[in-house]
Amino acid sequence: MSNIPIIILKEGTEEVREREARKQNINAMIAITDTVRSTMGPKGMDKMLVDSLGDVTITNDGAEILDKLDIENVAATMMVNLAKSIDKEVGDGTTSAVVFCAALLRNALELIEQDIHPKPIIHGYKLASDKAIAIINEIAVKISKNDDKLLKDAALTSMNSKNIASAKEYFADLVLKAVKYIAEKNSGLVYDKIKNIKIIKATGKSLIDSELIDGVYIQKDKVNSSMPKILNEAKIAVVRKKLDVGKSTYDAKIEISSPEDIQKFLDQEKEMLMNHLQYFKNLNVKMIVNSQDISDKFGALLSKEGIAAIKNVGETDLKAVMNAINANLVDDLKGLSEEDLGYAKKIKFEKIGDDDYTLFTGCEHPKSVAILLKGGLDKILNTAEIALHDVISVLAKIIDTQSIVAGGGAIYMELSKRLKAFSAEISGKEQLAIQAFATALEEIPKTLIRNAGLDEIEKITDLRAAHKTSEDKWIGIDTIKNKIVNNLENGIIEPAELVKHIIMSASELSSLILRVDRIISAKSAKQ
Repeated sequence: MSNIPIIILKEGTEEVREREARKQNINAMIAITDTVRSTMGPKGMDKMLVDSLGDVTITNDGAEILDKLDIENVAATMMVNLAKSIDKEVGDGTTSAVVFCAALLRNALELIEQDIHPKPIIHGYKLASDKAIAIINEIAVKISKNDDKLLKDAALTSMNSKNIASAKEYFADLVLKAVKYIAEKNSGLVYDKIKNIKIIKATGKSLIDSELIDGVYIQKDKVNSSMPKILNEAKIAVVRKKLDVGKSTYDAKIEISSPEDIQKFLDQEKEMLMNHLQYFKNLNVKMIVNSQDISDKFGALLSKEGIAAIKNVGETDLKAVMNAINANLVDDLKGLSEEDLGYAKKIKFEKIGDDDYTLFTGCEHPKSVAILLKGGLDKILNTAEIALHDVISVLAKIIDTQSIVAGGGAIYMELSKRLKAFSAEISGKEQLAIQAFATALEEIPKTLIRNAGLDEIEKITDLRAAHKTSEDKWIGIDTIKNKIVNNLENGIIEPAELVKHIIMSASELSSLILRVDRIISAKSAKQ
């Protein structure tokens, strides 16, 4: 047999194998985590992001930071996708997820350096993850969706680390009202309905001037400037039809030999438009919401009759309006009936900042609300909008699951303690992996302590010592008061579903990375 090597890959292809491959991937993911680690907690810091056009974003939202980073490394991109997954499923906790995942990978790398094969590490992490979820299900506190105090505490906890923390009491009440309104008016999961809470930004005033609107805002101006600016007790038709003179499907020529022919042609056009108008007049419609175009001529006719209209309304906004006013979408005006019409006590056209809006309020069966978010600068409003979205998501998730745990690292310290005890029941190298998993859980409270400027070793030791019995399970760090307290009683709480999602997602991603034993890169591939 010849010892000549067989080449199966193209020239220039690079290979990284075994331990070095894992080390490359893990180091890339840890580097990404270090970018957002300092943003965690009430005393976390902000990041300034400058894009290629020079636009500046200042934020401490982990999901937004990771989304805006121009990342080329494939493994690091997977960490970004983890953050997006948490943000989509729960709405908050993205930084905690990436910090925990990085800790799992770092601890796994240490075991690999001790010549432990990745397989028992992956199996041990799976055992630890399943056990942690079972523990959360066992100890999580069940609450009622009507427990406004705990729901408000959850909103305040979420806002503690946001840039709107100075107005957190005001916004906690406002968001709670909005979410509970949506929960009462819509069936099914509240989290799936939070898109019915529309956030409208208006510059020029203080954040605490923000208000909750019992209705819906649409970023549209009326078709004709002569249309009424305010409509009261309005019947509303929602249509999907181009309101203009119909055009032939085929090319056609019209021969005009006299001025009378021109007038006749114009009269026919007007008659067609008047026929459209009559359908609305017969039902005493005061407002038309159209997903298609409305011609200037027809807009002028509507204006003369005191009827207002908006056109080219997008699908999302169209659904929001229909939900608020309880109307049916109509394609054929001949079939338009009283039962299809919606109602609003008041419709108002107004300018907010540089944009024109239509506001529907006082609806009979509204299923959506709007938060009119006010602030001095656009950048403040953008940050506040992201923060409010997180808080809305957290409250919706709690109302759906009716299950909470204590925040401030309390749940992670309790899970760490119990998993260390659980590892004694497991034989083989999996025991070391479970212990590594338990240690990784402590990275979240450690990060909170570090970002608060406290002594990490002293406080984490105190936390471990405080978790003596099952009665001490909710003891965590209050980094605002710099105290170790019972955070459930202290009002620092978060959704149990959030913690479960963090643990499951991070452990699955870390296991996926540990399974990779070779990186094969084409010549043109970037590092």
